[in-house]
Formats: sequence, C-alpha cells, structure tokens
Amino acid sequence: MESSVAVPVTIDHQELLKMRSRILAIREQGSEPLIRADPAGSISPSPSLLVERFDLGRSDWEAHLLTDQIVTLFLKPTTIGHVSESGVVSEFQIASGQVVICNRNHRESLCWKDPASILCVRVGDAALNESARALAVRGRVTVLPKPEAGDPRLTNLLYALEAERASGYPSGRLLLDNIEATLASILVTSHSGLTPQQTPSKGGLPPQCLRRVMEYMYTNIDRQVALKDLAALAGLSQSHFSRQFCETTRLSPCRYMLALRIERSKELLKNPDISILEVALSVGFENQQHFSTVFRRLVGVAPSSYRRHL
Repeated sequence: MESSVAVPVTIDHQELLKMRSRILAIREQGSEPLIRADPAGSISPSPSLLVERFDLGRSDWEAHLLTDQIVTLFLKPTTIGHVSESGVVSEFQIASGQVVICNRNHRESLCWKDPASILCVRVGDAALNESARALAVRGRVTVLPKPEAGDPRLTNLLYALEAERASGYPSGRLLLDNIEATLASILVTSHSGLTPQQTPSKGGLPPQCLRRVMEYMYTNIDRQVALKDLAALAGLSQSHFSRQFCETTRLSPCRYMLALRIERSKELLKNPDISILEVALSVGFENQQHFSTVFRRLVGVAPSSYRRHL
C-alpha cells in the first residue's frame, strides 16, 4: 500500500500582497476582488483606506457579499441593475458625482447596464469604531446603505482622493489617514442613524502636547508618518486630534507635515554636494518626481531652479 505524501502549497508572495491591497467581496468561489479588472494607477499607501479606480463596460448579473464598508464615487453617469437579498429588483440611474454607500453584509446581485467610471473606496472598521468612540456614539455602528447619499462632503472628499490617486499619492499616507478619519466621522454621524451623545471639546491642543507632536514630526521627517501615531501622542482619537491640530495651527496635520518637509528641503538644497534625489529621500518623499511636483506647487519653482538662485 502506497503512503500518501502531502504536497506543500506555495503562495506567491506578490500575489498575496496584491490581494491584501484589493477591495474584496465574497462569492461562491470564496474571497475575490470586488471588481475583477486591475485598478488604474498606483496602490494606496494606506493599508486601511483602499482606493480603486475603474472604467467598466456593460456586464452580466453577478452576485456577491461585501464584508467591508465601501463607498463609491461615480465619475460619469450610468445605470445599474440591482437585486436585493429578498429578491426585489431595482434599477438606478446614477448621475456624475453621485456617491453610493454600498450594502454591507447582505448578499446582492448587480449588473452594469451602461459603461461606468467609478472610484471604489474601503473605509476601515478601525476608523469607523474610533470615530464612534470619539463622538460617544452608543450602540453598534451600522452604516446605512444608500444608492444616492446626497452628501456633498462625501463627494468632495472622494474627488480629492481621486485627484491624489491620479497624481500618484504625492502626499503619502498622512493625507489618506486624514481623509479616512473624516469619511468615517461623516458616515457615523450622518449615515448610521445614531446620534452623538456629546461634542468633543474645542480650544486646540495644549502647548506641551503640540510641542511633543511637532518634535515627533520633525524627528520622523524622512518617514511616512501615520495620523494614528500623532493622535496617540496627543492621547486623542484621529478625528478629534485632526480638528484640534487644525484649530491650533490653522493647518491640517498633512499640510503642516508637507510644509515642514519643504522647509527642511530648502535648507538641504543649499548644500550643492547633496543631490536632489538625496534631498527628496531625506525629507520623506519616495522619489524625486513626487518631491519636485510638491516643491513646485508650494514654492512656485522646481528644486533645481530654487538651488540655482540661492
């Protein structure tokens, strides 16, 4: 009698990383990308706020179940067919700029009756729960699905996110952390049916707390600083910290960090022995192109021109 030998199953590391960066849905075959096509552009630098941009053609009916909180911005008008878990058939005319809060934890079927251009965004549960805690919301947070959210705040945030994606995420993770915290706050306060029990106190960050946060920013100027780390230093939730920081400095944490990096880069550019690429890496940019784009936008000239006129 021959003995059976277990053959180890190898998983391609790159494929695993790719799946972790995709917005997923549950189908009969298991967990798969919600949209099977490859998304356009770069992968989101945030492990929580996943961002996918697609141009799609007409499609057949397809059933799935979403276990994550997804919001979708429609960049062009289209028509969607929908069958709910209870079997109710609907058809939605979607306008350009409309935001759909997708149905979560309920099986449904969709079909694209017209071509569509969409931006799909996953908001992490950690951000939703933190927003609920910061706002002292009682009860389990359940965001209500809406085929037309009708909330200009969501629309504006998602358009800003699309612009950041199209540029290759030059602002890094900190901006995405801010956007995710704000999206979560809006979803919890305006689209969950729950009512905040209290309003976070105002008045800005205490001087000692602000100094500690700024010292951390400067010390880690060459790294991707996460909003959660800054909020932890202040002992606040991410959304509350962002509001208090803005009230104190008149800048968001992301804008302040960018300004800090650009000011430091100006000092480094005074040294002709340091290349522009080295300057870019020293102040936390992933490559010279991103650095040059941001520097030109904030200073008005390219780093090379700035150096020549010193």
